Amino acid sequence: MSEAPATLSVEVRSLDEMLDADGSPLLELRIHPDVARSLRTHAERLHAKTPVEIEVIVPGEDLSRRTEAETAIHWHFHEEEIDAGEELRELGRKGFWNVLIAMVVVAIFVCLSEAVLRLGEGRIVSVLSESLIIVAWVTLWGPAETLLFARFPVHRRRAIARALSQAPVKLRAR
Repeated sequence: MSEAPATLSVEVRSLDEMLDADGSPLLELRIHPDVARSLRTHAERLHAKTPVEIEVIVPGEDLSRRTEAETAIHWHFHEEEIDAGEELRELGRKGFWNVLIAMVVVAIFVCLSEAVLRLGEGRIVSVLSESLIIVAWVTLWGPAETLLFARFPVHRRRAIARALSQAPVKLRAR
């Protein structure tokens, strides 16, 4: 049994203002950043698998322009989905290389730690050796975090953009 879609409502002064034709030099229909942010924020509050539909509350004279509104909304969020996909690819590439470089740094610091231990015994030698090991692992922390965890919010953003780019759009008079 299919779950009923959640309705994301946004009220605009006019469809022309929502379409942001004056604010963008691009030929494609765009929606105003405030409208996009509002829809995105509403969608973020929902469970990831919840289907959505978009309701735009407009003045009565704009009711005949549903196709134009739907095209602009879908285009806008399709572009956001593409951007998030590119960001994921970049995170993967950057994360891989950063982890690789960090592993080389870890290996160098572990070797330095071993070399320090060969200098002799004592607290200073022990503290220096352990400090090098700690610095080595701290060096690995940021790249590992990028590779392992930075992708989750971008995946979520991409899923939200995909859902919004495919959501049915309806217009309702104020």
